[in-house]
Amino acid sequence: MNEQKHLKYNIVLNTTIGNKIGTMSAKIVDDTLECVITVMKSENYFSGTIDFDGKFKIHGHLKTLTNNIDCNGEGYLDDSSITFKLNAEGRNLIVTGTSVVKVGDNI
Repeated sequence: MNEQKHLKYNIVLNTTIGNKIGTMSAKIVDDTLECVITVMKSENYFSGTIDFDGKFKIHGHLKTLTNNIDCNGEGYLDDSSITFKLNAEGRNLIVTGTSVVKVGDNI
């Protein structure tokens, strides 16, 4: 049986032009992670892997005002917080956040 977990975080994306406030929804099924980062009025889709301890690696695209940036990220999440670094075509962006609500666990 697949173990699923749904989490949502209020996040801060630290960029070179300042902090951007947003949200991140995460769906964990076994060792896969799918997430949507909503920031700067855009939904950004990422997917990757996560281990039992909450360490993860993701890949996706981040929409800016002028283009889509290819991103790889890695970090840590649990039921209460998230911290990770996105490498956005040579720029390192730091994302931190705290849980909004535990939407579901072991569905």
